[in-house]
Amino acid sequence: MKHTVVIPLYNKDAYIYDTIRSLAFQEKKPSQIIIVDDFSTDQSLIYLKDSLSFFAPQFLQTDIQIIELNENKGPGNARNVGIELATGDLISFLDADDCYTSSCLSDVNSAMEKENIDIVVLGMLWIPSNYYLPDIKSFEEELTFLSNESYLIHNILHSISSPDFIMSCNVVIRKKYLKDIRYDTHASLNEVIDFWYRVLNNIPEPYRVGLLNKACIEVREVEGSLSRSSYANWKEIEIPISIKRYQKSANRYDQQLMGMLSQRWLEHAMERLPSWKQKALFVLNHSRLLIKNGYYFRKRNK
Repeated sequence: MKHTVVIPLYNKDAYIYDTIRSLAFQEKKPSQIIIVDDFSTDQSLIYLKDSLSFFAPQFLQTDIQIIELNENKGPGNARNVGIELATGDLISFLDADDCYTSSCLSDVNSAMEKENIDIVVLGMLWIPSNYYLPDIKSFEEELTFLSNESYLIHNILHSISSPDFIMSCNVVIRKKYLKDIRYDTHASLNEVIDFWYRVLNNIPEPYRVGLLNKACIEVREVEGSLSRSSYANWKEIEIPISIKRYQKSANRYDQQLMGMLSQRWLEHAMERLPSWKQKALFVLNHSRLLIKNGYYFRKRNK
């Protein structure tokens, strides 16, 4: 199957070489690479083009497109641009400071063909901390072992709300299932899981979701990324888009998702706010939402 990799690029000149190198030495090369530069202000574009030139012999069978945007609109918009241009049977999104392990695309292709999988979730290893997700111990009963470290996920709408599960830039999907679903470009916190959750809710059943429980993606722990940002004031931390979207929903899975995201949102705020005063103000002003969604979180894990 032909595989398109979409890379949103913004001010990652220190990392883009390694990202391109990881694609150049894949055991199974992507058929198409689309890099969408989101109006970088550093040397990212120069380093990108130098890297592609250096690894040109490895990409002889790969269609490479560089899209240079004339305005910074965020990674969601850049991914949406890539979706529109993608021609592969499969599509995945690789951040410009992350790397695929050498067997990643080969393992994905094999699992999807052999097990008739429609969506594959990949294991992620954070560098340099060596932190790995997903930790399947907490949701092992929701999986069926297939072969070669791959599992079938019985009910992805349930598993996606496990605190030890992750569905982010580690997803490969048959492109036909994306249809008209796109990233919400007005959100910056948890917009990726919001995208995948909406995709899953719009795929006609039956569909099969697999998990490759091995380090397929190496994630660089980069200062300045949203997950590692600090805030001066509690008001700067927006409510995650999925909590806004489903806060009036009576659907079990919507509620479970809000419960899990509220926990991550609270932890994010406690880690990134500068003082106990700001932390207290965050909790006080969001107390009703946190209490309600905390109930959903506890109910999901019973």
